[in-house]
Amino acid sequence: MFVRTITRRQGSKTYEYLYLVEGHRVGGRVQQRVVSPIGRADLLAPHLERLLTLLRPYTDQRLVSGAEIAAEQGLTYGPSVVARRFWDQLGLGEIIRRHCPGRPGLDVAEAAFVLTAHRLLHPGSEHALAWWLEESWLADAAAHRQLRQWYQTLDQLIAAKDAIETDLYVRLRDLFGLQVEMVFYDLTSTYFEGVGPTHLARYGHSRDGRPRNRQVLVGVVMASGWPIASYVFAGHRGDRTTVKAVLANVRRRFALRRVVWVCDRGMVSDAALQALLEGDDRYLIGLQRRRNPTARAILEAARGTPGVTLPDGGRAVEVQLRHDAARYVVVYSPERLGFERAMRRQDMGRCRDALRKLEAAVTHGRLKTPEKIGARAGTILRTYRGHRYFAWHLTPDGQFRFTLDRAKLRTERRVEGTYLLQTNERALDVPQTVAAYKELLMVERAFRELKGLMELRPIYHQTQTRVRAHLFVAHLALLLGCALHKALSRAGLPFALDTALEALRPIRLVELQVAGQPLRLVTRPGPHGQAVLRAAGIQQLTPPGGRCGKEKPEMQENQGL
Repeated sequence: MFVRTITRRQGSKTYEYLYLVEGHRVGGRVQQRVVSPIGRADLLAPHLERLLTLLRPYTDQRLVSGAEIAAEQGLTYGPSVVARRFWDQLGLGEIIRRHCPGRPGLDVAEAAFVLTAHRLLHPGSEHALAWWLEESWLADAAAHRQLRQWYQTLDQLIAAKDAIETDLYVRLRDLFGLQVEMVFYDLTSTYFEGVGPTHLARYGHSRDGRPRNRQVLVGVVMASGWPIASYVFAGHRGDRTTVKAVLANVRRRFALRRVVWVCDRGMVSDAALQALLEGDDRYLIGLQRRRNPTARAILEAARGTPGVTLPDGGRAVEVQLRHDAARYVVVYSPERLGFERAMRRQDMGRCRDALRKLEAAVTHGRLKTPEKIGARAGTILRTYRGHRYFAWHLTPDGQFRFTLDRAKLRTERRVEGTYLLQTNERALDVPQTVAAYKELLMVERAFRELKGLMELRPIYHQTQTRVRAHLFVAHLALLLGCALHKALSRAGLPFALDTALEALRPIRLVELQVAGQPLRLVTRPGPHGQAVLRAAGIQQLTPPGGRCGKEKPEMQENQGL
């Protein structure tokens, strides 16, 4: 049905007449017929608004003017819906309700979802959470806006942490057929603003470049790309001292069968290696290449051996040392060689420039005492790893001189582009051993990406319980991030996690008032946002019922994971 315009001349004037016309089929052909004449266009124009009002009682359709439509709010909708999708798939709400019973006015599982989504999507303190809730849609978020409730939720979560992690591991095992054959352990640090809790916030080696801030260590155990357990240690502890306690805890809680533990080279001490040898477990670790007599012997034994060609164009050589039962693998990587050579040249150039400035400062008398000169030289060499390439001394008349140490440079060039692996696992051949360690490198890269995305640092809490709870929420956010990362990989989308979340942010939930009645609309996602939704198994978004922040979204979704 449509309106047809017919022009007619009456004397010297031309008029337009409007007719309501519909199409209908007669004998297999479409014909048009006039349903009703409407009138002359110029006479109807001044009265059209009034005419529509008079016709409203005779139709079920609402006819409204622009003045009757008001947009009350538009909330960020896409990221929180995807977070809810994975939260429900993993059964996190059900697990938390099992171990954290609610109380009047507090649904701990829902509050935990809000804290976790906030940590993943818009990291900030619990104080900043209220600002985020003002512009984001979250189911039942309106009922959780008191700071006291957030702290009560944190307290209940940390009290049930071990039970939640154990149930979650069982859920992952049942949901994805998780068969744990390799377990990866990684460690990071995060610093405090303020003093922090006694015995936990301590000074130590800072990965954040904040040596003047107290810190805490955070360890994560991952299996098949899923974080199954997290640990918090005092900030002054060395990485290697944490391994034994983590091994014992994981073995006790998860009853893992024979597995291969994969750790970075900075974490393994003799005591940690002995702990790895206990029981039926095996290990795969990286070795320090520098200042390590064993590494020198391995590299010397591998020299001149062709080895096995790897898929990336590199090669790997297996070495067996005399009177040593362990297997050693030397990996030559063209990609790593190019990267480390470029980094060495950059460090050498910057270190040489800094040492020249120091030399000029001593020559012109701006720096005189040997103690200060030595301290400045030590700082420069540490900053640019210059001790690998340069040597320095003071002349009898107190002048500073530095030279290129060619023997050190030759030693450095010999280890460039290589990494050394040690394992006692006989079931893995050389390419499988290299692939397993590369998976650790990918886990480390993903961990760094997620850690930066979730902004673990800094911590403002001042009690041990709240610090540990804060970091456990980050663990849950890491879990949701891993779920999204795996979904993107399955869909073949080359998006980083932050890129995928950014593609979802333009999807808004708009709440309108139309002639006094509430109406909700969801804005159309862009092509990248639509691709992320499909990867998460969401085919179509429809607005949730009720008022904003009161109900869960309605989704048409794929049931398969």
